[in-house]
Amino acid sequence: MIYGMTETHLPLSVTHSVYWPSLERGSVVRKMLDDLAGGDEAARTTALRDLYRAAPAWEDVKPWAVAALPELLAMVADTARPDRGPLLRLVGDLAGADRTWQMSGETLRAKRLLAGYAGLTAWLTDDDPQVREAAAYTIRAVNRLTSVLPGLLWERYVEEPDPAVRVTLLHSSVITGAVGSGYELTKVWLAWVADSDADLRVRITALTELVALLDPSPFDAPIARDTLLGAYRDGLNQEPASLEDDGTPLLTGRRMAARQWTPGYPKVVTAVRAAFGNDVAPQVDLLEQMVALDRWDARQDALNEAPSLIQRLRGPYLPLTLRAAELLQDQEPQVRAAALRLLHGIGEIARPAADAVWSALSRTKPARRPHADDNGQVGWLTWGVQGPELGPAAQMLAELRDERVLPMLDRLLDEAPEADDLHRHIAGYGPRARALSRTLRRRLRALRPESFTDPDHYEAHRAGLLDALTAVAPNDAIDHLNQEPIDVVTLGLLARAGRTATGRIPGIRAALTVGEPAVELAAAHAIWLVAGDTDAAAEVFDRHFDERASTPQDAVAAIDGLGRLGIRAKSRARRLTRLTRRRGVDPTVVVAAADALWRVAGDREAARSLGRVWESTPAVRPRIARLWAETGDARYAFRYARAELDTVLRHNASKHHVLPAAQISEDERLLALCRKLVAPSS
Repeated sequence: MIYGMTETHLPLSVTHSVYWPSLERGSVVRKMLDDLAGGDEAARTTALRDLYRAAPAWEDVKPWAVAALPELLAMVADTARPDRGPLLRLVGDLAGADRTWQMSGETLRAKRLLAGYAGLTAWLTDDDPQVREAAAYTIRAVNRLTSVLPGLLWERYVEEPDPAVRVTLLHSSVITGAVGSGYELTKVWLAWVADSDADLRVRITALTELVALLDPSPFDAPIARDTLLGAYRDGLNQEPASLEDDGTPLLTGRRMAARQWTPGYPKVVTAVRAAFGNDVAPQVDLLEQMVALDRWDARQDALNEAPSLIQRLRGPYLPLTLRAAELLQDQEPQVRAAALRLLHGIGEIARPAADAVWSALSRTKPARRPHADDNGQVGWLTWGVQGPELGPAAQMLAELRDERVLPMLDRLLDEAPEADDLHRHIAGYGPRARALSRTLRRRLRALRPESFTDPDHYEAHRAGLLDALTAVAPNDAIDHLNQEPIDVVTLGLLARAGRTATGRIPGIRAALTVGEPAVELAAAHAIWLVAGDTDAAAEVFDRHFDERASTPQDAVAAIDGLGRLGIRAKSRARRLTRLTRRRGVDPTVVVAAADALWRVAGDREAARSLGRVWESTPAVRPRIARLWAETGDARYAFRYARAELDTVLRHNASKHHVLPAAQISEDERLLALCRKLVAPSS
């Protein structure tokens, strides 16, 4: 009997007092029990299977199950029987060992009967390891009837010599102990097991259970890394073997509820990696070793984990990137898809893999109707939320401005014109994609509102085409730009078109005084580039760059406008200098003013005072580094650039947001500028 449980009245004590014909399937069950008790080996095997078949799964057991428990327990107590372990497992399944939450009806009666049996805990020390393992499993059934189980199981774990039994003891300890006040103690105990057990399977099981709990206790990171790699290497990350008898609901239920298998160890990989903190070398080493293993699950988990590392920490990622490129040809579609997601999400770091991505992409043809599930294949198109869109491989190469994809982008303008972001990627190439202007003009001329069911879709599609055409061939876009209403977007396109847009000068001048800062600033930029009117542009910039009511964004735009005017705005140098020294000015405005002083007056002094802004506002470091590189202030910049290179955390890293590929590229460019500033030649 388990001491510490609430005293209860056992409903049945012996099976011989049961009138079996009165129970549902009672006579059949009685025959099975007789075969188990005195039949030959074949009869016993058949009876055990049939008892499992007769019991339901994930619902209340039948009265015959409660009635059969005392006799089954008596059979387990017979040390001469060779099948005591399977019989005790059956007892646990009938009593709801995999359903600790079920505490009503016949299942509750079964659990109370089992809790009152004196020999249950004694079987934890039985000579037969199968019996000990079955006892460690079955004891879960009485978890909610006693409070002594966690301590009992922990004590037994220390003395248990068999690793398989220790694994079951560990699972049962978590189920019985990780509740209430025992939650924290269970986490500490699991961390100790993960650090100290001699068996690999026990250690990886402890780690898996530990990281499944909220805020896991600290563990030894190097030991955990070796455990994880060993578990992948030995193939421990596997689903339990399929049941030989699919018609056994109770066994199927136990298999579904078993905590012996986790579909991959991604949480363990994340926890082990995070345990190294900001020490990037062992984290990269862990992932490199995983992708080198001849195990598809290890490769997939490493590739899925790599982006979160790369987005946060700087490091030597070239070998990992090249290995991901190789895995684009892996036999497993999950691995291919994970490799492609990694390369697509890390920006400039993926450039060394561009040739491998192009090699895989160039062998495919665009599909008119891409499938949502591409089976890990590298393709030109995929299916997104809004419809077809460029596939990750095509997006990656386009974002790296790889000109090898331009002919296919030209083709997609006809074959998949509705592909999301197609126009934006073409526009990113600028004049290098001028060869696509003919197709863009033709698509614009052929565009009709009646071809679209949604007017907003038509406007968005036309705006995308016009933006791409203006970016790659501004002169060819002017006929279409002349039809556009004056707004912020159109003003930006007119500025890009330059002197070819002189016909829109009256509209641009009218926008200089509309009262909306964003429109006025865009108009000032356009009037300078289209009409060459420095005074008109400077007048607008003057209104906004040091006006206390202006937002930092408007002030920066105005100051940058003065900087683009160059020496023509030299008379504003004194006001810009005062702005860099004024207290309480937004750091982005201070940096913009220092940049403008260099461009309009050749003044380096303001740039040499940006160290405090560099340290207080990491977001502006790329712009400051570019300014220092242009002014040649390497001596002043050296200590800041050196400190940045010695910092492993990305300047724009966030604990709460995924870092887009563009921001990873921005940080990599910052590092390149810092290397230039600390180079001996500087």
